Amino acid sequence: MDITSSAAGRKLWPVWGLSVVLSVLLLAEAAIVSAGATPVPGGYWVGFASSIVVVLGVGYVIYWVPRSELSTPRYRRINRWWLGGASVYLLVNVGFMATLPIESAFQVFGWIRWAIGFGGGIGLLIGLFEARAIEREVTAERSRVREAELRRERDRLEEFASVVSHDLRNPLNVAQGRLDLAKRAHPDDEHLAVVEPALDRMDEIVEETLTLAREGKIVDDTDDVDLDDCVRECWSRVDTADATLSVDGPLTVRADRDRLSHVLENLFRNAIEHGGSDVTVRVGPLGEDGFYVEDDGVGIPGEDFERVLETGFTSSADGTGFGLAIVDRIVEAHGWELRIGDGPDGGTRFEISGVDRRS
Repeated sequence: MDITSSAAGRKLWPVWGLSVVLSVLLLAEAAIVSAGATPVPGGYWVGFASSIVVVLGVGYVIYWVPRSELSTPRYRRINRWWLGGASVYLLVNVGFMATLPIESAFQVFGWIRWAIGFGGGIGLLIGLFEARAIEREVTAERSRVREAELRRERDRLEEFASVVSHDLRNPLNVAQGRLDLAKRAHPDDEHLAVVEPALDRMDEIVEETLTLAREGKIVDDTDDVDLDDCVRECWSRVDTADATLSVDGPLTVRADRDRLSHVLENLFRNAIEHGGSDVTVRVGPLGEDGFYVEDDGVGIPGEDFERVLETGFTSSADGTGFGLAIVDRIVEAHGWELRIGDGPDGGTRFEISGVDRRS
């Protein structure tokens, strides 16, 4: 990693810069001693060796920090502790130098270098421990806020589902009941023939809206689900016409079986609705942590891959635009990831990853 050009290098420039200075001073002192230009004071090599350890430690910290969980706002405090430790320890040792006998200027030079490195190293350790403690507390607080938001979202979804279920479903049932009575009295009325499919579509939209509201909740209870068995069960509940199903190998996943069934059924309906009655649908494992559902139909245009997951978006005159939105909500509620792409034989491929697969 090129530390001078990285963001972390720029944020930690006091640590990086001073460690470079210490390294240069150590090399210069080693050259002077090797040339025999000055006698070596007592205890010099202990301080020299400890300074090398500090420089190596600082180098490791510079390498480790960008790869750790520490966020960049913590870097400033690490810099302050590094500089503060070096400054305080240097002042303390200057006091000692003023009271103790000094053999040579070389001894003063080495003492100052050692004080700066040793004090900075202590400050750096304190700064790292403090930064990690702050980061853990910030992460915990964010988690608490996120949990509170999820609780509020679940409450809103429950309220929304209640409104849809009672305030919309009840008058719709009344309208459908009245329509049945009117059809018995006037079986050939062309206006009633138009009202019936409109009410049926309203009922379908209400049902899909309820499903969307309920399935978006975080999944708390999961079980081992035999995907092959679940796939075939879901296929039997869908009007598949002349479509063909192919399952590539046994697979067990950790999931909420009911919600996983909603995912599969909606993907099967989507394939048949857009791919035709004779489409072939294939389900199989994906890498180490997922599975896929693909078909060989006409596919989805690349520019619509993101839009098809939006609530209400549909390219079919008879579609509600809720099917794939429900799939996306359920996948997200499990903590999985959904990706849409082109199938190998044309058509569309839905890849679901991040799944806890069992052998």
